[in-house]
Amino acid sequence: MDLSTLTLTELRDALRRGETTSVAATQAMLDRIVAHDNVICSYLTITDEMALEQAAAADRRRAAGNDSPLLGVPVAVKDILCLAGAPTTAGSKILEGFIPPYSAHAVQRLVDAGAVILGKTNTDEFAMGSSTENSAYVTTRNPWDIDRVPGGSSGGSAAAVAAGLAFGALGTDTGGSVRQPASFCGLVGIRPTLGLVPRTGVIPLAWSYDAVGPLTRTVEDAALLLAVMAADPALILRDMPPGSLAGFRLGLIDDLVEIAEPYVAEGVAAATAALEAAGARVVSCRPELLQHTRAMHYVVQQAEAARVHAPWFASQQEHYAPQVRRRIEAGQRVSATDYLAAQQARRLFIDAVSRAMTGLDALLAPTVPMVAAPRTEAELTIRGRRLTVREALLQCTIPFTQLGSPVVTVPIGAHEGLPYGLQIAGRPSAERVVLRIAAACEQRWPWAARRPTPWRQ
Repeated sequence: MDLSTLTLTELRDALRRGETTSVAATQAMLDRIVAHDNVICSYLTITDEMALEQAAAADRRRAAGNDSPLLGVPVAVKDILCLAGAPTTAGSKILEGFIPPYSAHAVQRLVDAGAVILGKTNTDEFAMGSSTENSAYVTTRNPWDIDRVPGGSSGGSAAAVAAGLAFGALGTDTGGSVRQPASFCGLVGIRPTLGLVPRTGVIPLAWSYDAVGPLTRTVEDAALLLAVMAADPALILRDMPPGSLAGFRLGLIDDLVEIAEPYVAEGVAAATAALEAAGARVVSCRPELLQHTRAMHYVVQQAEAARVHAPWFASQQEHYAPQVRRRIEAGQRVSATDYLAAQQARRLFIDAVSRAMTGLDALLAPTVPMVAAPRTEAELTIRGRRLTVREALLQCTIPFTQLGSPVVTVPIGAHEGLPYGLQIAGRPSAERVVLRIAAACEQRWPWAARRPTPWRQ
């Protein structure tokens, strides 16, 4: 059995049937990491001794008749979440050598459930980036094309799962940092309702937006990880795939479809047709103030980041990467009046979306307007408009970040062999609704059966 080809839930079931052991699955993952991560560079730290100890403990628990949804399953953790006894750098030289005595709440819940932590994955420095090129240590590559970015800032987690170097991974999402790399790497990614997953032990970027979410190869895998992190067993989806979507009304945000590359727009059209075939009704939706969300987001995010980093920045400014330093300096220039105005504008946008969702169960939009960008390209042309890579990568994810409600991205197509995804956003605490809709998309496009090959040696 090639364990790397299994999804997270497939491995869980194989463990339960006694077809393999956690030690065997963990060792297989560690061997693959040694063999292949010198190309992908998805990990910053491999916790091999800890992982094998956790795996052996999981096997003993199972032999004693104990079980849990993640018992013995090897996963990875973004290096912005603390893991007790392991280096946590947030991709920065400033935290080099920092070994926390505690684990982030979300990580501890995985450990308590018997999950095996393989290591800490690469991230843009302090999560300030959209490509995982801005780590102080290594540049992560996209397994589907190593000359392209995996997205960011959770690109290390996304690349590890896509390359078969973990069965699932945790990331953080502030402006799209789970969803966008999930789209680029052909994965399912969830930004949960703000506060559903505790953020204790997460090195913050912007407290108004930060959320911890899973990256996996299937919707069921993502639901399982989220359920454990949120301590909410009701989120575990059963009887997958779901039945009919009869009675569901979904709003397609035309403004975001219109800024996407034509091949992405065509993929979204095919996905909505599949949802309609499953019984849903899809209607056009144009929330007010959508065009202002990027401006309000940057004001709030940069101001909060500047406040978070004020103690370090005062004494270690020279140790920050230039792009991170520029963001913090921009945040220092944000006045209290501007910050409050941005938060008020956000409230108005939330109200506008609430009005637009009257009678709707969820909203749909492209996750990113294109497939993964080349690593060396500073600007892109999308439908005749010149954009920086950063502008292009976040223009579809930032609007949903403002809402604080659950958003899931699921693969719906590919262009020249590179995947792209669809976002499904619901009302606060409506995780089961968006997951059910995502599972219907997954039936139409079972991307988990595909594997990247160009990087293999």
